[in-house]
Amino acid sequence: MTRTAETMRGARRWPWPAGVALLMAIAAFGCGGDGDDEPGLGAEPAPGAADALGPYGVGVTTFTLDEADRPLPVEVWYPAGSGGTPAEYDVMIGAIKLASIESAHGARRDAKVDRRGAPYPVVVFSHGSGGTRVQSVYLTEYLASHGFVVVAPDHLGNTIAEEVNKSAALVPAEAARLRPIDVSVSLDALLALPQGDRLHGVGDVARVGIAGHSFGGFTAMRIAGATIDVDAVITECEGSGDLVCQGYEEVVEPFPISARDPRFLAALPQAPGGTKVFQAGGADGFAAVQVPTFIQAGTTDATTPYDYEAQLPFAHLPSPAYLLGIEDAGHFTFSDICRLLTTAGLTFDAFDDGCSPSNIPAADAHALLLPSATAFFQLYLRQDASFASWLVPPSPLPQGVAEFEVR
Repeated sequence: MTRTAETMRGARRWPWPAGVALLMAIAAFGCGGDGDDEPGLGAEPAPGAADALGPYGVGVTTFTLDEADRPLPVEVWYPAGSGGTPAEYDVMIGAIKLASIESAHGARRDAKVDRRGAPYPVVVFSHGSGGTRVQSVYLTEYLASHGFVVVAPDHLGNTIAEEVNKSAALVPAEAARLRPIDVSVSLDALLALPQGDRLHGVGDVARVGIAGHSFGGFTAMRIAGATIDVDAVITECEGSGDLVCQGYEEVVEPFPISARDPRFLAALPQAPGGTKVFQAGGADGFAAVQVPTFIQAGTTDATTPYDYEAQLPFAHLPSPAYLLGIEDAGHFTFSDICRLLTTAGLTFDAFDDGCSPSNIPAADAHALLLPSATAFFQLYLRQDASFASWLVPPSPLPQGVAEFEVR
């Protein structure tokens, strides 16, 4: 694994209560050192309220995971002290910069690590199909401010670059097979960073969760334990236009029934897809999920419709399970794609599903999503019961919230 040289250039109040080859590659990854720690900061700060930025500064850095023939760029957000430069995130198509967005929450690139609360809980973020590891900085930075390390790989072959260069794209089923592997090896890489690296020892293997948007939500379900009957999928999905149905008969490596990684203790799928695959042949793949799961979705999502891809999975998930439905939120509301397009002056009809004037403004939706997402990970990764009240549905529901269910 090698450190790249690339440099990629508050919240509204929530209205309810407060293998050997891999290790050898990792060993070759090491810049930073003791000077990357923030000295003399004192005791770990008290947890901040879930509806505002947390008590930590936000740092971000980038490395490349040399995994077989798929060198995965990985972004890591972490609690930060001083130093660094204002973060900016470039979305690249090869050597061409498609767009760039500024930090959502004042992150600084390559800032010193604030180790007052280290090792910190870890959340791995999985982007959507045709997306990018920096597509949801509103969430990844926010969690870092609350004392989480957030790791986000690019799922090579299923990123925005392959939306332009279709010849490099993976068939959806192969992407579905590889995505959980990307998640697991990215976590492995973080946890195995050698002494002297900036992020050595910053993540806690005993406190790990996953979040993901769209195909990343599917990935989160797989990591959490949701199962797939591949023979049934091949039979039932024949001729289907459902994205995640495509290409199972083409997958060279055996497609696993389960992709469960037992290190992951909580899952946050946002606008997830894949119900048809999880329930092919009458199976109930959702029933095999083994961790608390919180689905966040939008009522007007046309890409992964709310009733089929959010409400139905929620009804089949083991307890504890949560469902938050945002009124008038579309598919891309659950990302920073709308802000990215606006900043770049770009328009794509496909992104109207969440970025159109008929949708709730993304900033308003994010202000509704972030407090409960933060509380969910505080409760289930830190075991901090003081955040449980943020996950109790109020009556009446806040403006902009169509549904909030707990089981």
